[in-house]
Amino acid sequence: MELKSLDSTKKVAEAVAINLKPNDFILLSGNLGTGKTTFTRFLIHYLQQKNQHPLEEIVSPTFNIVQYYDLGKGLKIAHYDFYRLKKEKEILNIGLFDTAKDFINIIEWPEIAMNSLNEFLQIKFTYDPDKDLRSLEFNGKGKWLDFDIND
Repeated sequence: MELKSLDSTKKVAEAVAINLKPNDFILLSGNLGTGKTTFTRFLIHYLQQKNQHPLEEIVSPTFNIVQYYDLGKGLKIAHYDFYRLKKEKEILNIGLFDTAKDFINIIEWPEIAMNSLNEFLQIKFTYDPDKDLRSLEFNGKGKWLDFDIND
Protein backbone atom coordinates (compact mmCIF):
# COMPACT_ATOMS: atom_id res chain seq x y z
CA MET A 1 0.00 0.00 0.00
CA GLU A 2 1.43 3.37 -1.02
CA LEU A 3 1.34 6.35 1.32
CA LYS A 4 1.02 9.41 -0.87
CA SER A 5 0.87 11.95 1.97
CA LEU A 6 0.83 12.44 5.71
CA ASP A 7 -2.96 12.43 5.46
CA SER A 8 -2.91 8.92 3.98
CA THR A 9 -0.63 7.80 6.85
CA LYS A 10 -3.12 9.31 9.29
CA LYS A 11 -6.05 7.47 7.67
CA VAL A 12 -4.24 4.12 7.85
CA ALA A 13 -3.32 4.72 11.51
CA GLU A 14 -6.96 5.49 12.32
CA ALA A 15 -8.15 2.38 10.47
CA VAL A 16 -5.80 0.26 12.57
CA ALA A 17 -6.71 2.11 15.80
CA ILE A 18 -10.44 1.36 15.58
CA ASN A 19 -9.64 -2.36 15.74
CA LEU A 20 -7.41 -2.22 18.83
CA LYS A 21 -8.10 -3.66 22.27
CA PRO A 22 -5.93 -4.20 25.36
CA ASN A 23 -3.36 -6.97 24.89
CA ASP A 24 -3.08 -6.28 21.15
CA PHE A 25 0.37 -5.96 19.62
CA ILE A 26 1.14 -3.67 16.70
CA LEU A 27 4.66 -4.24 15.39
CA LEU A 28 6.25 -1.50 13.30
CA SER A 29 9.23 -2.53 11.17
CA GLY A 30 11.34 -0.49 8.80
CA ASN A 31 14.49 1.57 8.51
CA LEU A 32 15.07 4.86 10.28
CA GLY A 33 12.94 7.66 8.87
CA THR A 34 10.30 5.49 7.20
CA GLY A 35 7.38 6.77 9.32
CA LYS A 36 6.99 4.41 12.28
CA THR A 37 6.85 7.10 14.97
CA THR A 38 4.69 9.39 12.83
CA PHE A 39 2.24 6.52 12.35
CA THR A 40 2.23 5.93 16.13
CA ARG A 41 1.51 9.63 16.81
CA PHE A 42 -1.49 9.55 14.49
CA LEU A 43 -2.78 6.31 16.02
CA ILE A 44 -2.49 7.52 19.63
CA HIS A 45 -3.92 10.97 18.84
CA TYR A 46 -6.92 9.31 17.20
CA LEU A 47 -7.55 7.22 20.34
CA GLN A 48 -7.06 10.29 22.58
CA GLN A 49 -9.66 12.22 20.60
CA LYS A 50 -12.05 9.25 20.55
CA ASN A 51 -11.81 9.08 24.37
CA GLN A 52 -12.10 12.86 24.67
CA HIS A 53 -8.71 12.83 26.36
CA PRO A 54 -6.43 15.89 26.05
CA LEU A 55 -3.82 15.45 23.36
CA GLU A 56 -0.33 14.99 24.67
CA GLU A 57 2.98 14.93 22.92
CA ILE A 58 3.85 11.49 21.54
CA VAL A 59 7.61 10.97 21.65
CA SER A 60 9.83 8.19 20.41
CA PRO A 61 10.81 5.97 23.34
CA THR A 62 14.26 5.27 21.85
CA PHE A 63 16.24 6.21 24.96
CA ASN A 64 13.92 4.91 27.68
CA ILE A 65 12.68 1.89 25.63
CA VAL A 66 9.02 2.36 26.64
CA GLN A 67 6.64 5.28 26.93
CA TYR A 68 3.23 4.83 28.59
CA TYR A 69 0.06 6.76 27.79
CA ASP A 70 -3.12 6.62 29.87
CA LEU A 71 -5.94 7.73 27.59
CA GLY A 72 -8.67 7.48 30.22
CA LYS A 73 -11.68 5.17 30.28
CA GLY A 74 -9.37 2.21 30.93
CA LEU A 75 -7.47 2.62 27.67
CA LYS A 76 -3.68 2.53 28.00
CA ILE A 77 -0.90 2.40 25.43
CA ALA A 78 2.63 1.07 25.86
CA HIS A 79 4.88 2.36 23.06
CA TYR A 80 8.15 0.43 22.86
CA ASP A 81 11.30 0.98 20.85
CA PHE A 82 13.51 -2.12 20.76
CA TYR A 83 16.20 -0.56 18.55
CA ARG A 84 18.89 -0.86 21.24
CA LEU A 85 17.95 -4.35 22.45
CA LYS A 86 20.22 -7.12 21.24
CA LYS A 87 18.94 -10.31 22.92
CA GLU A 88 15.44 -11.74 23.19
CA LYS A 89 15.79 -12.15 26.96
CA GLU A 90 16.17 -8.36 27.30
CA ILE A 91 12.47 -7.94 26.54
CA LEU A 92 11.70 -9.89 29.70
CA ASN A 93 13.70 -7.38 31.75
CA ILE A 94 11.43 -4.52 30.69
CA GLY A 95 8.26 -6.37 31.73
CA LEU A 96 6.66 -6.61 28.30
CA PHE A 97 4.76 -9.79 29.04
CA ASP A 98 3.93 -8.83 32.63
CA THR A 99 1.89 -5.79 31.64
CA ALA A 100 0.86 -6.50 28.02
CA LYS A 101 -2.68 -7.61 28.85
CA ASP A 102 -3.53 -4.17 30.27
CA PHE A 103 -2.19 -2.19 27.31
CA ILE A 104 -2.39 -1.76 23.59
CA ASN A 105 1.25 -2.52 22.77
CA ILE A 106 3.02 -0.75 19.93
CA ILE A 107 6.56 -1.92 19.25
CA GLU A 108 9.04 -0.25 16.92
CA TRP A 109 11.94 -2.48 15.82
CA PRO A 110 10.02 -5.60 16.99
CA GLU A 111 12.06 -8.32 15.29
CA ILE A 112 13.68 -9.41 18.56
CA ALA A 113 10.24 -10.15 20.09
CA MET A 114 8.34 -11.69 17.18
CA ASN A 115 9.08 -15.32 18.08
CA SER A 116 7.60 -14.71 21.54
CA LEU A 117 4.26 -13.39 20.30
CA ASN A 118 1.28 -15.51 19.26
CA GLU A 119 -0.85 -12.69 17.91
CA PHE A 120 0.13 -9.42 16.27
CA LEU A 121 -0.25 -7.08 13.33
CA GLN A 122 3.10 -6.26 11.77
CA ILE A 123 3.32 -3.20 9.58
CA LYS A 124 6.46 -2.94 7.47
CA PHE A 125 7.40 0.60 6.41
CA THR A 126 9.60 1.26 3.40
CA TYR A 127 10.80 4.47 1.80
CA ASP A 128 12.13 4.90 -1.73
CA PRO A 129 14.06 8.21 -1.78
CA ASP A 130 14.38 8.15 -5.57
CA LYS A 131 10.60 8.30 -5.90
CA ASP A 132 10.01 10.02 -2.54
CA LEU A 133 7.52 7.25 -1.85
CA ARG A 134 6.59 5.52 1.39
CA SER A 135 4.72 2.23 1.43
CA LEU A 136 3.31 -0.26 3.92
CA GLU A 137 2.99 -4.02 3.99
CA PHE A 138 0.73 -5.78 6.51
CA ASN A 139 1.40 -9.21 8.02
CA GLY A 140 -0.76 -10.69 10.73
CA LYS A 141 -0.71 -13.60 13.11
CA GLY A 142 -3.64 -14.90 15.15
CA LYS A 143 -6.71 -12.68 14.95
CA TRP A 144 -4.74 -10.30 12.69
CA LEU A 145 -4.01 -12.99 10.06
CA ASP A 146 -6.59 -11.71 7.57
CA PHE A 147 -6.51 -8.03 8.55
CA ASP A 148 -7.26 -5.80 5.60
CA ILE A 149 -7.13 -2.03 5.85
CA ASN A 150 -10.10 -1.79 3.49
CA ASP A 151 -12.48 -3.88 5.63
